[in-house]
Amino acid sequence: MSADTHTQQKQEKPKSFAKRDELAAIETELNKQWNDAHLYETGPIDPNQKKYMVTFPFPYMNGRLHLGHTFTVTKAEFAARYHKLKGEAVMFPFGFHCTGMPIKACADKLKTEIEKYGCPPVFPVEQESKPVETQKVNVETLDVHRSAKAKTKQKGGKHQWDILKSNGIPESEIPKFVDPLHWLQYFPPLGVEDLKLMGVAVDWRRSFITTDHNPYFDSFIRWQFLKLKEMGKIQFGKRYTIYSPLDGQPCADHDRASGEGVIPQEYVAIKMKVIESKSELINKLMKEGKSVFLIAGTLRPETMYGQTNCWIHPDINYKLFEMKNGEIVVCTQRCGNNLVYQELLKEAPVDYKAVSIGNVKGSELLGTALKAPLTSYDKIYTLPMTTILEDKGTGIVTSVPSDSPDDYMNVYTLKNKPEYRKKMRVADEWVMPFELIEICEIPEMGRRAAETACHELKIKSPNDRKLLDQAKEKVYTQGFYNGVLTVGKYNGQKIKDAKVPIKAEMIENGEAFVYSEPTSTVISRSGDECVVSLCDQWYITYGEEEWKNETLKRVEKMETYHNSTRETLKHGLNWMNQWACSRNFGLGTLIPWDKRYLIESLSDSTIYMAYYTIAHYLQGNLNGSEQGIGHIAPEQMTPEVWDYLFAEKEMPENTTIPKETLTKMKQEFEYWYPFDVRVTGKDLLTNHCLFCLYTHTAMFGENKFPKGMRANGHLLINNEKMAKSTGNFLSLTDGIELYTSDGMRIGLADAGDGVEDANFAKETADNGLLRLHTLLQWIKETLQLIKDNKCCNDEPNTFVDKTFEAQINANVHATDAAYLKMLFREALHKGFYELTLARDSYIAYCETVGIPMNAQLLKKYIEIQIKLLYPIAPHFCDYVWRDLLGNKTFLWNEKFPEVPEANLQILNEAEYLAKIVYKFRSSVESYCHPKPKKGQKAIVNEPPKEAEIMVGTITPDWQLECAKVLKEIVTIVDDVPTFPPQKELASRLCLNALIKKNSKKAMSFAMMLVENVKKSGLKALDLALQFNEVSFLESQITYIKNVLKLEKVTVTSIKTPDEKLIPGEPVMTSFK
Repeated sequence: MSADTHTQQKQEKPKSFAKRDELAAIETELNKQWNDAHLYETGPIDPNQKKYMVTFPFPYMNGRLHLGHTFTVTKAEFAARYHKLKGEAVMFPFGFHCTGMPIKACADKLKTEIEKYGCPPVFPVEQESKPVETQKVNVETLDVHRSAKAKTKQKGGKHQWDILKSNGIPESEIPKFVDPLHWLQYFPPLGVEDLKLMGVAVDWRRSFITTDHNPYFDSFIRWQFLKLKEMGKIQFGKRYTIYSPLDGQPCADHDRASGEGVIPQEYVAIKMKVIESKSELINKLMKEGKSVFLIAGTLRPETMYGQTNCWIHPDINYKLFEMKNGEIVVCTQRCGNNLVYQELLKEAPVDYKAVSIGNVKGSELLGTALKAPLTSYDKIYTLPMTTILEDKGTGIVTSVPSDSPDDYMNVYTLKNKPEYRKKMRVADEWVMPFELIEICEIPEMGRRAAETACHELKIKSPNDRKLLDQAKEKVYTQGFYNGVLTVGKYNGQKIKDAKVPIKAEMIENGEAFVYSEPTSTVISRSGDECVVSLCDQWYITYGEEEWKNETLKRVEKMETYHNSTRETLKHGLNWMNQWACSRNFGLGTLIPWDKRYLIESLSDSTIYMAYYTIAHYLQGNLNGSEQGIGHIAPEQMTPEVWDYLFAEKEMPENTTIPKETLTKMKQEFEYWYPFDVRVTGKDLLTNHCLFCLYTHTAMFGENKFPKGMRANGHLLINNEKMAKSTGNFLSLTDGIELYTSDGMRIGLADAGDGVEDANFAKETADNGLLRLHTLLQWIKETLQLIKDNKCCNDEPNTFVDKTFEAQINANVHATDAAYLKMLFREALHKGFYELTLARDSYIAYCETVGIPMNAQLLKKYIEIQIKLLYPIAPHFCDYVWRDLLGNKTFLWNEKFPEVPEANLQILNEAEYLAKIVYKFRSSVESYCHPKPKKGQKAIVNEPPKEAEIMVGTITPDWQLECAKVLKEIVTIVDDVPTFPPQKELASRLCLNALIKKNSKKAMSFAMMLVENVKKSGLKALDLALQFNEVSFLESQITYIKNVLKLEKVTVTSIKTPDEKLIPGEPVMTSFK
């Protein structure tokens, strides 16, 4: 059935806001009704009722919620409403995170601004610093000196006063924010208010804020940490940690302005002793008896047997630092800053930086003679390399040209280009006598792997960056896993086996030491560049083998909705190591046994989902200053009580809490837990989600392990990154004000279902609003038509009735399947857009043929439409359900439509009719406007009044063979029929003699079938129709005549073979 004559036209944005305001008024009224009815508060537990608990990572409350938060929230919100319609008991709780440094740092920053610039402050005019654009780094195969900078964007120092002002806070109110507690009192209630405006199905009795300002949650976290320590999962000691010198404490992901996810990278710092130098300072120190070393960071200490030279940058201003053992090391200031916080330097830092004993220009170091460890050369020289980065590694690089393509090409260029040596001021004796040292045998690459790779890739210059990266990847990977040492003590051993003992021996012999730095630039929220520090810390022993393996086993059974999410989690569990859980500064819970420290923000947010199950018994408001329905005081929540609730221990005899209350609380936990789905942004998969999984493994049995995690990408707005600085930004309340809540929700549902970044198109939200208003008006008009008896009241029995009913049923099942898989864009398209097109096609057909619409069918459509759309646009749907259809209940307490399977015969006939009418229309158009022959003028024929439909009844054998072969070779990949590439497909087809005989036309026909499969699925390969084509066309003559504006149409069956006339592809001809 064709919908061409009744396709929805693109609706222009209204000049007034009357439609938006009408829908907004409906939303305001429904929000009030829902709140008054306490609709989303979970009722008494029925152990026989299936439950569904969905959670969202509680947002950090240093500002209002924005559309990025909202996008992830909708994944939980849509799922909660869907599962409630499916008859399940549903819990969607929502908390607010206040733990960590950012709020305290922001409060302190505001206080400093007021003290320095007045109140209100008058700031000096400043230029914003330019962002530093850099390249991505592969730390697995990277040699420290050749890394590119991590991609960072340094902010231009926006003032905290202005940030608060941009959040809509009056200037008179802003000074109160110098107190961190004011943030906790101000923003979480606004979060509740904004989410209620959106209409989320949250049980707000279970909401809370974190930190010790909520005594109940504080007690829960203290219990959790005591349990982990009791299990041996928390240890104390020195460890390498990303550290903010300005804050004087570790800087976790949530404490960073940029560099989230960056971890410490450990290198071996190779000590190359200076033998001869042109530097006056170095010579002076050597005369005083000091040992001076150039240090180079490497990930490949086992290759030091092959050193032939050392690289420095002529333009870098190097620093000299004195180590604790009295030795002098030469490196960059940035390297020194890391060294001093790793307790390797003699002098303590001043103004958060390492103190040097002098400077030396890189050009002064050229030609310095060095004694390098492990190499067979007595001495090597420093040579220039202008690609060395000052903000990565030590700024000094050792050179192993046998196994490093970069080193090989640089040495090769210096050796073979005298003019280049002269330009770079390199003496012949520094480079010409030094041949490659063969240290490693790599299968298929030999003993000079770097040379082999450069020749294979035809690399001509040390500036061929892309090709050199390819060569390096191949050499390093093949060398590490398959290479065998051919020199030294470990001759004959595989590189991967020799690496660790060689490193240990070099360190023990004083030839090297361990050095660590961030894998890329990290900027703290206080604005300073972070270093790697060796800190005394309490840390959680993530990565412990047995703990890791048990968690990995459980993750295999978990629903992740996208396989890439599972793989990301597994990869993260494998590389995740010990995690510092203590901080000196910020807000949070004190470590129970060591109150010098606070628990950091990612460590108090791992199992709080369990706290949701009993929160309403404990607290009556967000911060726990009021008691909940259990009338329990914070001090009554002893470790023994928590053990009973969550750790399968006996009820404590000495508790003062009524046993009946504790029993009910435990029943809540046992019923609701584990949570069924955790929705999350993909950026949390590599930290928060890993900690959540690890801690669930430690704290609970396998029956309480999370059942599912559903990740989504970042949200773009109109295909551009969301950012306040560019104005491409929307808060949650902005979205509601512009598009209404339901219009915004449609835009967010349509933004995307995958783990890749999604796009919120403003036009989609606009059109969503208009679609809802159009549907509202249509429902009102249609209900009036039914009331006025202007519709047919018989059972739906015409072809078009049966077609519409089959389309409704098909879309119900497709929408159900999409919701179940959390594919909300698919659910929106199937359950709203396609269902609307089916309705419009029904209306168009009835108008074309001149028959009334069926009242029963229209009522069924309206009820099903609002139930399918309810999870996404609940205000609109509840309004129709209650105010227009006259129901007393809310849809929250109704059931998802239950319909029979769609009548496929009818659907096939309807699809066939739509296809051939589209084709016939083109035929009529071609008759009226025939393509002129070359040199002739275009002619226009009068529209025809009569036409003949020619129907083929015999399919040529070679076409049947094409379909048969395609059925044999098609494979299903991710539920999608997939064929081999065209060249391979042609070869497979031509193995069939009959196809080969008709190869030219067979190939064209086969490719047409492949395209049809993409559009219609595998049924396109079934060339025989499931209905009598001629009889069906004759039954639809009235519709075909009227829709094509013809007076007479005849149907002729062709009984003889005709390759241009095959079953299912009738032709309209004989126009008159």
